[in-house]
Amino acid sequence: MNFRHLVFLAGFVIALPFLIYLLYLSHSQSVEPTQIIFLAFAFSVTFPTLILLSLLLFRSLAIRVFSLPVYIALIIAGYTRTYMAFGIQCGGQATQTLRDCLYYSVAAFTNTGCADCAPTPDLRILAASEAFFGYLSLGVFCACLIVILVRLIASDKSHP
Repeated sequence: MNFRHLVFLAGFVIALPFLIYLLYLSHSQSVEPTQIIFLAFAFSVTFPTLILLSLLLFRSLAIRVFSLPVYIALIIAGYTRTYMAFGIQCGGQATQTLRDCLYYSVAAFTNTGCADCAPTPDLRILAASEAFFGYLSLGVFCACLIVILVRLIASDKSHP
């Protein structure tokens, strides 16, 4: 087992309990605000760590560029499920529908803002952590694309 496998295993072992806890809370009937705050903290530590680990582990840029949209879709789906479990405010009314929660999750992740929907006071920190992940993911995605373009330009210059 080499260093990269050990780093991956350590990251997976660290992230798994947080993901299991999120799954448990999303099916819970009553959740305290402190649990949501803990989840926001856990997300802010776990997922950026996993992104950095994946950048260390996978040398192929094609894998990185392919895996990042999958990562983004999973993050949006996870936050959508959490918003559905706890509810958000859309048009001044509480809602838990998939359409509204997905719309809000995509708007929060892309940092475009959403005038119609807002998180409940208990979910504000969680919504802020989703915006942070969106900002971070956009930066990582742009960095991967720039590296690919630089490699393509360098390979074109080396083959006249």
